[in-house]
Amino acid sequence: MKRLNLFASLIFAAAALVTSANATTVMVLGVGSSAQYKTACIGAFLNLAGPGASHYTSGGTTNGVNIAQMADSRSSSILPEGGNLWVVWNAAQTEVWAYLSVDSVVGNRGYFAQPRTTLQLNAYVESNPGKNKIAAALFGGVADASAVPPAVYNALNNAHFTAAFTDIRPEDAKFAQCRTASTLESVDYTGLGYGTTMVSACLTGPTQVGTPIKSGVTNGATQANPVAFNISGTDPFTGISIPAFTTIPIGAAPIIFIVNRSDTSSGGLGEPGGPTNVSLATIQSIYTTGAHCDTNTLGASGTNKPLTVFNREPMSGTFNTTEFTNFRLTANNHTGTQEFGVNPSALNSNPLTLACGIGNRFRAIGTGEEVSGVFNNPAIVGVNTNSIGYVFFSFANIQPISGTPEYGYLQLAGVDPLQATYTTGELPTCSEPCPVAGGASFPNLRNGHYRSWSLLRVVTDASGTNYTNTKNLVVAAQQHVNLTDPDFVPFLPQGTQNGSNEPGLTLYRSHFLQEGVSPNNGLPNGVGTEHGGDMGGCIETGGNNSGTGVLSCRQ
Repeated sequence: MKRLNLFASLIFAAAALVTSANATTVMVLGVGSSAQYKTACIGAFLNLAGPGASHYTSGGTTNGVNIAQMADSRSSSILPEGGNLWVVWNAAQTEVWAYLSVDSVVGNRGYFAQPRTTLQLNAYVESNPGKNKIAAALFGGVADASAVPPAVYNALNNAHFTAAFTDIRPEDAKFAQCRTASTLESVDYTGLGYGTTMVSACLTGPTQVGTPIKSGVTNGATQANPVAFNISGTDPFTGISIPAFTTIPIGAAPIIFIVNRSDTSSGGLGEPGGPTNVSLATIQSIYTTGAHCDTNTLGASGTNKPLTVFNREPMSGTFNTTEFTNFRLTANNHTGTQEFGVNPSALNSNPLTLACGIGNRFRAIGTGEEVSGVFNNPAIVGVNTNSIGYVFFSFANIQPISGTPEYGYLQLAGVDPLQATYTTGELPTCSEPCPVAGGASFPNLRNGHYRSWSLLRVVTDASGTNYTNTKNLVVAAQQHVNLTDPDFVPFLPQGTQNGSNEPGLTLYRSHFLQEGVSPNNGLPNGVGTEHGGDMGGCIETGGNNSGTGVLSCRQ
């Protein structure tokens, strides 16, 4: 989540010099998607930091100031991006791993900007205990540290990010930035209106800093900031050359549609025999027409009632995966978009709080706001009980609304995203740790029947220390995902886990020309030179093994 917090730079001034005899080395400093926040931290703590390691998590603000944020020095017009932080360090405080959760496109910018963006830490973390944003049970019962030690603080504060954790490929992140920060094209929405140049000029003369995308959930108090970056050639602000990069696959996670089912009266989403499935045609009519926000459209059979629909910001990896696997499809609806009818300069478009049929559409910035909206947070004016949104599945993302029949998830096109067979649709809980047998998680993603998913990956240097350290962290996360919080299907086989073999991901999405980058699937075995876009690409067999055969594709 991005929060607008203007503050004096002296708050983030460097602390006292390190007094330890041994220098503290930053092994990995990541920025990006919330989908990988937890498992990356667990992997660093359990596999890499060694005996006596410590961890610390925090986020939000103190006295109106971000506790942790990404700073982009390329222009004074670029606002900082706040997020949730985790830090892990070894017993000797000589090695440290850290991660700032923002979103995928911002994370890619954080890595590709030249000079690279930096992590800024508020002095708050040096004297206040961690917030235990990740359960102590996942660390063997070890709770957050009482503070970040001076040596670790000094090593991290103003350090450059070394990796971007992302739900979409860099080419797709660049595409999303270009599409967002361009003039409005209201026929097929190739440009979304948050910039002043045409989308066709993005590679040569882009809008450097676009119009902030404001939240309807908080009435503009939170926002996402479209800022230009390139993934090759030279930086659009500084002209500095961009180093070669590579992507390291982590695993695959589904996007699920979540609903508030607390209204059990006639026409409510929780009425007896209420909606359990949404077809592609139905979800498109709700999200891409600006007209069909009502419970009967979603499948309630009783009295028709208003439906509140929550969108994400168009720079979000969650937004773009949903857009290109469900809404903006090649043949039957290639102009469909969640941004239909949105004009950033028009009333109620930014912040997005537009009427939609008898219901409303709201913009949520970040997963937390999306879930809060469906939760029917009373602070959000105009939201009714019957509401729908979407999130990348993780136990942390859905925790506020899991384990109760009042909230649930829907099948998409008749396929359950989480279980082999749909039962109650109640969102699962995790009494951490909640291990699963190898190969058991997300069966319909693994077999190719569930369409709305993306491969999680990390972007880092093509070679050298940053590559080696990031690769080690990815391996650690894959080794522990089934043993702690099974939030994704690990990309590579993991051997026997909990009595069963973990085959890894045996599918991939076909790649295509994106932002001038030609496609290459990087197969077999995921070791080729992968490039080109893949969000919404065909689901094909092969994955980390050789093989062919389309299972499903953009319609």
